[in-house]
Amino acid sequence: MKPVLILLVTTFLPVAAAAVDDDAAAAAGDAIPAATDVAAPAAVDEAPSAWYPIAGECRIVAETEDARRALAAFWFEQGRAQVDRDAFWEAERSFACSQAIIPHPSTLYNLARAAEWAGDLDSALRALREYLDVSPDAPNRAEVETLSMEILGRIAMRDNPPPPPPPPPPPPPVDDGVSGQEIAGWTVIGLGCAAAAAATTLGALAGVKQREIDDQGAGISPAERASLGQERDDFLLATYISLGVVAAAALTGTLLLVFDDEDGSAAALVPAVSPEAVGLAIVGRF
Repeated sequence: MKPVLILLVTTFLPVAAAAVDDDAAAAAGDAIPAATDVAAPAAVDEAPSAWYPIAGECRIVAETEDARRALAAFWFEQGRAQVDRDAFWEAERSFACSQAIIPHPSTLYNLARAAEWAGDLDSALRALREYLDVSPDAPNRAEVETLSMEILGRIAMRDNPPPPPPPPPPPPPVDDGVSGQEIAGWTVIGLGCAAAAAATTLGALAGVKQREIDDQGAGISPAERASLGQERDDFLLATYISLGVVAAAALTGTLLLVFDDEDGSAAALVPAVSPEAVGLAIVGRF
């Protein structure tokens, strides 16, 4: 964007330079040299009181009228040179000094552009509005009005920034599902239920054998009685074993479910074998 804006300045600045040059030529009869060749004319030590942010060394009252015009031209050319160096903050103050010495619409316009580039939006907007007030028929009026609206929008954004976006919603809780220990606990309890069903069936079969022995009474031979008794005892033994499995499974499954830790540090089910028995053991931190 800046090359376009500088182009606007370079196309408009000759108007201001010519205007100041005509005034100075009419008063002094000589053309105003370039800024690099101009030494600041002698001036009375009086600081300006305009609203513009004027350079600290600016003085607006010269010893003669010719010196005053030359002083205004000096500060104007100083501002042009500073714009060429992208020293917009200094250029704004140089143009302001020239405007305070000899007010001129072109100087006011260039003051506004330098202020805009320097980020001094309030001074830029005020200078543009003042420019249109003193030059209602300016050929670039439409452009200046558009620029004023743009700067006004930037000021509104600066003074009333949009609210920050709302924080993102918290992530949904992570569902870790069913732990392996919980699955093991319910599996062991299921095995206990199956063992309970088996114990019920085996107990019923042992009762059947006992009734056969009772029904036959004395008419049964000792060998048959012994055979039926052995079958009954085998069913009873299996029933007792099944009931032991039921009790072990119920206890083990309950402990697995009770001590199920979410951090995976819960108890583990391991087989336990000894010369006298076979079973399950729970190992873990409780």
